[in-house]
Amino acid sequence: MKKNGFDYKNLLELKKMSIQELSDYYRKLRSYENDINKSLETSKIKKKIYSLTKLILKIDRILSNRKLVIFDDKRSNNVSIGKVYASSHVGRYDIESAMEAINEQAYFVMGDPEETYRNFEGFFLDNIYGRICVDTGYNINEIFRKHQEGQILTPEELELYKEYKKDRHICEATCTKRIANGDNILIYPEGAWNVTPRLTQTLFPGAARIAVNGGGTIIPIGIVRDKKVYTVNIGHEMDISGATEADVKDITNELKERMNSLVSEIIFSNNNLTHRDSLGNSNQIELDYINDIMSESTNGYTLDVIEKTRYYDPDYPENVLGKQYVKRL
Repeated sequence: MKKNGFDYKNLLELKKMSIQELSDYYRKLRSYENDINKSLETSKIKKKIYSLTKLILKIDRILSNRKLVIFDDKRSNNVSIGKVYASSHVGRYDIESAMEAINEQAYFVMGDPEETYRNFEGFFLDNIYGRICVDTGYNINEIFRKHQEGQILTPEELELYKEYKKDRHICEATCTKRIANGDNILIYPEGAWNVTPRLTQTLFPGAARIAVNGGGTIIPIGIVRDKKVYTVNIGHEMDISGATEADVKDITNELKERMNSLVSEIIFSNNNLTHRDSLGNSNQIELDYINDIMSESTNGYTLDVIEKTRYYDPDYPENVLGKQYVKRL
């Protein structure tokens, strides 16, 4: 049904679409709603039914045979402004674990929703918990690379590039509006699961920028995964009052340090955790660890997707060495 210039699809039409068609449709829908400056839906109902949200999360945890351990919660609990919950990204169920641990409604920032557009996970996030969707563009990674290298894009490539860039902008703008409105968001600034030996990966600056421009605060979360046990450590609120865009880089660095500290607190206080540096061949231990994480992957979330959606830090040793190797060739 075409209405006000947009071709809205009914449930039957949506059900017949492929995953790619669904992604394209919802990306264009977000663009259209942004262009007409559609107002945010109220969060009042979602906040009121959070007890139902927690029940659903608990049932899901029991059915999937997971365990949630809340290591510590350092929040002051007297903050009335919007909160950006920024969590480390360690595996399939760190999202549900953080949702349950923070114990209040927060819009989950979800990259590349794809199959969730038509399963219960998507229904739950859209109608009960709340989410903000964005297509990261990992599937057109080659186009982004060409643009970064200054290569000329074809008209079709340029259109796709602009479309995905706009979707990222819309996501950040929506998050900022939510924070300014006094709502909360849950975001994973690493962008992808951490399958490296590091405590956290380099963070995208979006979380800090959203908090600064929305006049909110940031609450870091460290999560450690040990097979089916997810241990969550919630940090203090970060005081960023008076900060500007010029402070985003420093705030992002501070956030990373705080997330590292929260993860370290868990690791060094719990001797029952299976550490990656335990006795044995280090390469094999790391491979086993990665395989264990990826064993829970769903919806085509692969190591290749992880590589394309994480923040690319050119100063990391492996990336520096990689560039030098290319130059030698």
